[in-house]
Amino acid sequence: MHGDISVDSAPGADTSIVWTLKFRIDKDYQELPAAQEAEPLDLTGSKVLAAEDNELNAEILQMMLRQAGADVTLVENGELLVKAFEAAAPNTYDYIFTDIMMPVMDGYEACRRIRALDRPDTQSIPIIAMTANAFAEDERQALACGMNAHVAKPIDVHALERVVAELS
Repeated sequence: MHGDISVDSAPGADTSIVWTLKFRIDKDYQELPAAQEAEPLDLTGSKVLAAEDNELNAEILQMMLRQAGADVTLVENGELLVKAFEAAAPNTYDYIFTDIMMPVMDGYEACRRIRALDRPDTQSIPIIAMTANAFAEDERQALACGMNAHVAKPIDVHALERVVAELS
């Protein structure tokens, strides 16, 4: 690669290694346009129903949503998610965030049951999957069961911002 390496070392003393490489300049380089940034997550006045069985993940999610201005109701599994949704008056919640892998009832089944309820808000409420399973097949499965979006864990606030912006 037409470079140089030099080593300066002595017993009991520091070692200095210098590696010099020569690279050609790309004369055809063009700056790519900057990625469009999402608006900051703003859920001011929104009511969110969320299901997360992991205590630490639940705490982080609740903190993120509350910092964005949301009023958050948090449950530990899909069965409790469905029950909380059923118990609330129609249009009480603006968003549902659900983990996928939970005890008692997973997020997929909870979504299917919510979508099957005979209420005016069951088809319009955005349901967002949150899962460490971040493969394309996982996203397809979430959408196939009636979810509107899929966010990989650990939850990145910028990914959440993009999803909420797309659903608004």
